[in-house]
Parts: sequence; structure tokens; C-alpha cells
Amino acid sequence: MLAPGLINDIKVNIFNTSKVTVGMDWNYSNIVSPFSRIYLITEGEGFVHPNNQMYRLKPGYLYFIPSYTHCGYHCVESLSQYYLHFTHQLSSGIKIFDNITIQHEVKASLLDYSLFNRLLELNPSLALKYSDPNIYEQRNWYSNNMSHLSNGVQLETIGILKQLFSRFIVDIPGEPSSSKAKSKMYKVFVHISENLYQDIKVEDLAQIACCSKDHFSRQFKKLTGMLPTDFINNKRIDKAKEILITTSKSQRQISEEIGFNSQQYYTRIFKKITGETPAEYRKMGGLI
Repeated sequence: MLAPGLINDIKVNIFNTSKVTVGMDWNYSNIVSPFSRIYLITEGEGFVHPNNQMYRLKPGYLYFIPSYTHCGYHCVESLSQYYLHFTHQLSSGIKIFDNITIQHEVKASLLDYSLFNRLLELNPSLALKYSDPNIYEQRNWYSNNMSHLSNGVQLETIGILKQLFSRFIVDIPGEPSSSKAKSKMYKVFVHISENLYQDIKVEDLAQIACCSKDHFSRQFKKLTGMLPTDFINNKRIDKAKEILITTSKSQRQISEEIGFNSQQYYTRIFKKITGETPAEYRKMGGLI
């Protein structure tokens, strides 16, 4: 659960949206994309496999695939769907899914159909030119942003994105002490996010949190489930994933950019956390 007030800090950005019908050639495996996706199925049948789970795509349901999720897709015969590609983050850079629980499948309402139709009306030129991740130019996804839209269209688009995204958020009441602790730790998360490329010392984080190093480490692990150094490495690997599948930077450039002192150490930590080497992960990048 996000600390009080932070839910209002979520920022969203649209990249692609349209309504399409796909066939049995819509069949991909081991794909990782730099944005999250929402599907609203209108006809037909297919399957998605996020992180080794399986969901049957059924008409009248919404489906959510978070960014950087290992996923497979296939269509049985024909599948008609609205799709939406977008990003979401807190302005501080804190990872949303460290703080909220989401579900992958929800029943669509009549309002959801209307929201998608309005989204397409507002953004008629955001359909993917190619659906095959082997063809689609991966770096192009950065160019699909809302900066060219009028203020009114941007505001309405953001509102629709947040409404559709909200369908998948599971409200689990948290302990007041947990929310209070997250509020106190907020500056620490921001500092980590903004200084990944530097040497981040636990002593400095403890000072930001106004407590001793030992007390800070205990509270941090209680709150995040990880020690500060492990959390920092996970954040660096999250950043590496983004760079790997949205740029052509070398592994050495990436390791330096995210604050690892050697490429070999970067590769070892990346494989420890993800199960793949950075090169293997890059090959899975796809924007379907």
C-alpha cells in the first residue's frame, strides 16, 4: 500500500492504443516490453503467460501485463481486442509495484468500452505500425508521447489512463504504522532513485532517515523485505532492464551508467536477480 498522498503522485504516459483483430500468427514467447499493457477482449480466444502464469483471454474482460514482465501470447484462431501501451511511475522514481498489489484479470464494465472508444477518438494515430517484435523498431516507443497534444486532450487522456489502470489495483488495508514508516522513508527512496550512478552508502541513507545505521537497516528490511544494499542493486538492475531494451548502449556503458564498479560484477548481479545475462535479456525485448 502506498503511503498517504503518494497515490496522487502516480504519473502516466501513453504510447500506443488501437483496436485490432489478430490471428494465429499472434504467437510469441519470452517477450519483455518496456511499458505496461492493458487489453480489452471483444471477440475470440487467446492466452497470455505473464511470469509463468496463464490467463485465458475471454471476451468482456480486461487484462493487465506490467512492464518488464516475461510474457508469452498466442491466439487460438481469431482475437479482437482494444490494446493500450503506457508507462506509470511515481515522480520520485519509486517503483509502483513495490507498494501496491495488482491483479491481471478483471471483468470489464460498459464504461470501460466507452473509455477505450474515447481514448481512440482522442488519439487516432497511436496504433502500432507493426505487431511482430522482430520487426518493430524498439527505440521508437520513446517518440510516442503526449507532448504534441493540446492541454485538454492530454488531461483527458491521462484521466482515462488512470481510470483503466485503477481497475487492476487491489485495495488491501495496511497497518497505519506501515504507511507512517513509508512516509518517513520516502526521502530515502527518492535519494536512491536519483543517485543510482553514484556510490550510495548505507550510512548516508541512515542520516537522511535520521536514525542509526543498524536501526535504519532493520526498519528498511522490515518495510521492503530487503537489506539496503540488495534493494539498491535491484533498483540498478531495473534501470539496466530499461536501458537494455530501449537503447543500443554497450554492456560496459550500461554498467557504468547504473553505478556498478565493473562490468563483470554487473553481469553477475544481473543474472542473480533475473536468471539471465544482460545479453540474453536484451534479446527478449519486444514491443507487441
